[in-house]
Formats: sequence, C-alpha cells, structure tokens
Amino acid sequence: MTTTIRQERAAALLYQELSILIGNELDDPALELLAVTNVVVSRDLRVAKVYIHQDSDIQRSVVLAKLKRAAPFLRRQLAQSVTFRAVPELLFYYDDTPDQAARVDALLQSIAAERELRQQDVNYERDSLSPPSSSLSSQDFSTYNAQKEDA
Repeated sequence: MTTTIRQERAAALLYQELSILIGNELDDPALELLAVTNVVVSRDLRVAKVYIHQDSDIQRSVVLAKLKRAAPFLRRQLAQSVTFRAVPELLFYYDDTPDQAARVDALLQSIAAERELRQQDVNYERDSLSPPSSSLSSQDFSTYNAQKEDA
C-alpha cells in the first residue's frame, strides 16, 4: 500500500506531538521510558497506528493497556495542538524492531569474533610451518623441507 504525502505529513506531525505528550504529559511511571518509534496513518486519516518501544522491564501488555486508557487524553491534547479536521483514533502497538536489531547485531559480533579466532589459528599454523628466516642457505632450506616431510 502506498502512502500519500498527506499521510506522511500527518504521521510526522503526530509522531512529534505524541513523542512530546507521552514523554512529558503522562504521569504514569510505567510510561516514562516509552519511545514512539513510528506512526502510520490510514488513507482517510481516521486511524493512526502508533508504534512504541520501552526500555523498562514492565510487561508489554500492561504498557499497551495503560496507553489504551490514556488514548482519550492524548486525543484531546492533540486536538488542541494540531489542526486536523478530526483527530485520528490512536491504536498502540509494541515495536519489536529495536530488539530484533540488537539480536542481529549480537549475532554479527559473534560471527566476527569467530572469524577473527579462525584467522588467528590459520596465521599461527602458517607461522609455525614457515621457514625460520629468509637468510638461510640452500642446505638449511633442504634440511627444513626434510623435517617438514617427516612431520
């Protein structure tokens, strides 16, 4: 589904206003560490899906229930600060994207660490099989090759 410029502008304005309202106007301590991550507005501008992320240990369902109860207050505040014909209905959803990004980042870091360990092992094996120095005579080099074949 494509979005119109009007939808994008409305979503951007709602994002800004809701970020301020949720961060400053709500007195509930459970909602203090919430961040609005995205707002998607329906084509007719009647419904706004607000995606939030929390950094606290409070259960998602509790936070979403409290936001649902605070939605009428938030809509009244939005009606005072934005110039929409009708303030959209606010539907709140939990955004898992930051959690998924952290998991992917941790996996990539572990892969990089394993790759580095393998490279160190390969370098160690290569260094232990290489000739001791480049100033060896041809006789010393043949002795080294014979030892290498015996091993």
